[in-house]
Amino acid sequence: MEKKGKRFPKVILIAVLLLAFFFTYLFFSGYLDLRKVGQRLARIEEENERLVQENKRLEEEIKALEGDPFYIEKIAREELGMVKKGEIVYEIISSEEEK
Repeated sequence: MEKKGKRFPKVILIAVLLLAFFFTYLFFSGYLDLRKVGQRLARIEEENERLVQENKRLEEEIKALEGDPFYIEKIAREELGMVKKGEIVYEIISSEEEK
């Protein structure tokens, strides 16, 4: 009967160790998942801030386009290549562009 008495505590010890390893694994895997989620959240918040700034810039551009004729003219000239009636546009071609 002595062997049964010694064997029972070994089984309990092994079970406790297995449970400890299992809970440690669960803790660390949960911790790693939490870190990944935190990093993703930080990236999303940065992107959100960038988009908020872009929205502000676009709202300012809309206001300028609605009420500033000089801004509209600037955009028409620079981005669309438009000219006023009667203007002559000279295009300078450098020697490098000719080749």
